[in-house]
Amino acid sequence: MEFIKLFEPITINKLTVKNRIAMPAMALGYTHDFSFNERLKAFYRSRAKGGVGLMTIGPLAIDPDAVYPNMPGLFNDDQVEVLKAFLDELHRETDVKVAIQLMHMGRNAVPMSGVQSLGPSPIPGKMTGQVPREMTIEDIKTAINQFAQSAIKAQTAGFDLIEIIACTGYLISQFLSPLSNQRHDKYGGTPENRMRFGLEVIAAIRAVIGTDYPIGIRIAGNDFLEGGSTNQDACLFAAEAEKAGADVINVTGGWHETYIPQLTTNVPPGAFLYLAGRIRESVQIPVMASNRLGNPIVAEKALRTGICDMICWGRPLIADPELPDKAQAGRLNEAVFCIACNQGCFDAVISGQPVHCVLNPMAGREDEFTLKPVNSPKAVMVAGGGPAGMEFAITAARLGHQVSLYEKADHLGGQLVQAQASPGKRELGNIVTSMKGRMAEAAVDLHLNTELNVKTVKQEKPDVLVVATGAHPMKISVPGINKPHVINAWDILDDSFWDIGQDVVIVGGSATGCETAHKIASMKHPDSDVISFLSYHQAEDAEQMKKLQHDSGRNITIIDIVPRMAGNVGPTSRWSLMKSLNLSGVVMKTGTRLLEIADAEVIVEVGQKKESIKADTVVLAIGAVSVNHLVSELSGEPVHVVTIGDAASPRRITEAVREGFEAALKLT
Repeated sequence: MEFIKLFEPITINKLTVKNRIAMPAMALGYTHDFSFNERLKAFYRSRAKGGVGLMTIGPLAIDPDAVYPNMPGLFNDDQVEVLKAFLDELHRETDVKVAIQLMHMGRNAVPMSGVQSLGPSPIPGKMTGQVPREMTIEDIKTAINQFAQSAIKAQTAGFDLIEIIACTGYLISQFLSPLSNQRHDKYGGTPENRMRFGLEVIAAIRAVIGTDYPIGIRIAGNDFLEGGSTNQDACLFAAEAEKAGADVINVTGGWHETYIPQLTTNVPPGAFLYLAGRIRESVQIPVMASNRLGNPIVAEKALRTGICDMICWGRPLIADPELPDKAQAGRLNEAVFCIACNQGCFDAVISGQPVHCVLNPMAGREDEFTLKPVNSPKAVMVAGGGPAGMEFAITAARLGHQVSLYEKADHLGGQLVQAQASPGKRELGNIVTSMKGRMAEAAVDLHLNTELNVKTVKQEKPDVLVVATGAHPMKISVPGINKPHVINAWDILDDSFWDIGQDVVIVGGSATGCETAHKIASMKHPDSDVISFLSYHQAEDAEQMKKLQHDSGRNITIIDIVPRMAGNVGPTSRWSLMKSLNLSGVVMKTGTRLLEIADAEVIVEVGQKKESIKADTVVLAIGAVSVNHLVSELSGEPVHVVTIGDAASPRRITEAVREGFEAALKLT
């Protein structure tokens, strides 16, 4: 597809942005003292050079007691000077326009001083569970003034646009929602009163920065909370925000507290475009759309339809800072596409760790690495075409080494084949597509259907052999383990086994076991096109449609001795997976040990008691063991052997990719 609208300039107030791609503010966790440090500068510098039109730095705190302590601040003059020097550099060396997002978290703040957080009403939120102090009129005036004073500082520092956060459950959205705002004064009650605080913040900023300086506001298109603000409410607020002085509306999804998936890989690309579309019908100013728009083709189509004026790439630019330039130059075969796994970004934020990326080992570490060609290239052979082996091959080849990769299967990816098999995980296949394209670009010599063996290694005499041969399913010894109705989860996930019975017991409640249960539960469900057809034509009533989408038609039970199912799944994905399993009626039995597999049942131990569970199919999902026999077979040979990924020990893709990258950098 030709990208026409995506790279068309747009004007916001009197600011001209070179294209329609915006990077929204993202919590990164790269500071702990409100400073804008070298790590943050390196992160933003990399994205500014990658072709994005409008890059938002932030969120930045307007008050140290109004946020978490791991974000930069803009509440004193020293912070202004640091930001000004950095913005001068960006404006001098790139043509990116730089926005700032001003943040007050309200009841979700964790004040460093130990004071009580503030909120419109003394109602705790799910993020902290702490009861905020109800803001007085004086508190409200103080917060409005803090926004205005930080806006002045932002203008002085040289930002091109100021954005106010009024979404995802932070202070302004707390005032907007009847769930968190139960005041009885002019700031509560009616929709007009609940909008008042946010509109006064916009007006106060407009008053101090003048008419020609662009102001944006990021709002929730729908809180997706029962009893909360709806898309209709968002349309009303957007229209009033325009009257108050906003020049652009940035529309995201719901609150962080919602149970509607918004950012995980099972969310269809462009699923929430309609939120921005309805708001665009309510205003005369540009509207940005967010969430799952990282595929440039999806983004281009959205812009062409007119449903929005700009698109936001947040996580897509963590994964690949050069995605805009690659799209414009027709180099998408080299792009690293975000797979919405959340492992390195949102999971990290929730756990208080710095943001990183499963597929981009340099994300958040741009100041640590410089990829320069080596002086003495080596001949390198890589055994295994999984993510660790491919990442090693890509990095080593880019450094100038002569790299050959051998994969015994007729395809690349290793366990990614199984990982993308469960519902909503198809985009994991983009990892293979991206790595294959980048290996070709880096001139890696690829050999499929070729298992690297000792004979070949001895013949070729490489300087380095990288063993990335992955893992295979673990075996256990219990009575009945060899019965014909006992299969491995991998056989289901790679579609090599479909003869599944009515009563299914899955042994193992880790990610593999739960994802396998999800796939089995969905096997009889109509696909999304059929559901869309039936819904559009109202072929079935609501109850029957619900049954079609959720009823597995089987009795599925997961058993594991652990106290918590899917314990190795990140928090932002785990709750969505658990929700899907519950909707499908999957029974999950923790603290349960397998004792015996009989012909039509399994015998388990729960506590001190034995129980029987009907089972005409038993699926084993009990872990994996490394495959690395090449290491011992080449012992004593004059070749340097490096073992990475699952071949070293079974691990997550995050660790495998990072290990492949870092091991390649160590070649000298």
